[in-house]
Amino acid sequence: MVHDPLSPSQALRTRTGVALVALGVAVCTYSLLILGQFLVGLLFFFLPGGLYFTYRILAVLDSLADAAQRHASAKEREVESVETATDRFTPETSTSAPTDSVLTDREE
Repeated sequence: MVHDPLSPSQALRTRTGVALVALGVAVCTYSLLILGQFLVGLLFFFLPGGLYFTYRILAVLDSLADAAQRHASAKEREVESVETATDRFTPETSTSAPTDSVLTDREE
């Protein structure tokens, strides 16, 4: 399953993106002017960004795993086709089971 997540610039153009940016600016302004703690506002800005980039990294790793699986399947099909082609061109041997050098009483 291939999923192409939105880029940050595309995500900010959606209603949800605009609402999150507006809320982030409001929280950052509140934390700076009312609380006097700048880090609270930065936490609100960087936490969603960190979650988004974590999601993107996991999506890339999923794509890499999918590509590796498709590559392995293609290699298996290639090996199987070579094996069947090789089996087609090998000469037929006798169908009797190979006998060991076991002598019966009469042959001795």
